[in-house]
Amino acid sequence: MNHTTRIGAVLASLAITAGSAALLASSPAQAGSRTPVSMQLYLGARSSLIATYKQNVGTFEAQIVYSPDGETTAPVTAGKAVLQRKLPGKHWKNVRTDKSLATLGFGKYGNHALGNMQYRMHYLGGTDGTTTFAAGYSDVVTVHTLWNLHEKPSCLPDCVLSGRLSPNAKHQKVVIQAMRGTTWKRYEVVRTNAHSHWRARVKATKGNGTIYRAVAPRTKNEDATPAAPYRFYDDL
Repeated sequence: MNHTTRIGAVLASLAITAGSAALLASSPAQAGSRTPVSMQLYLGARSSLIATYKQNVGTFEAQIVYSPDGETTAPVTAGKAVLQRKLPGKHWKNVRTDKSLATLGFGKYGNHALGNMQYRMHYLGGTDGTTTFAAGYSDVVTVHTLWNLHEKPSCLPDCVLSGRLSPNAKHQKVVIQAMRGTTWKRYEVVRTNAHSHWRARVKATKGNGTIYRAVAPRTKNEDATPAAPYRFYDDL
């Protein structure tokens, strides 16, 4: 009888690459006694993250401050802040504007991973009647998005490793790999159908069996994503 067991956690699960401490570039002072500001922008408390497609990654946290005396800091409450997004191969685009810096935020925008992209905050400058603040940009927040392969092993009666790609992708390549010793080797290359489903027949072996996994290659919108490995064995 053929059997399959899952032997590892899904490698496409959420992985976080934490950004360094909250040090963001200050805009240089401009002519006309404009006061430079310092900006912080994070997504779910991170400046760089990896998440599976449609996974919740949290909300944006933003802050704009200045130093009135060169030592302490105070929040900037005048002017507008614009959240900008950059898709692979595209230019920066304004996606949200906050006109009330006293409660700076961008709502729930961007709280799910929908593809590889970058964000930054553009402060347009402003004056509170006493101080004129210089415009500037925050550091960039980077989102890396992984495929969801929705993999499912079965041996009824033939042994098959199948699944469905998210986001939907027609005729997308999926590489099936087999573990040979301690190294992954290509076993077969399949493609998704019109409904984003993929399927590969694998061979169960006696003894310790053979370990297989599916890998969705990198595209401009998604990073390369290995699914969980499964062992297929024949105990007859």
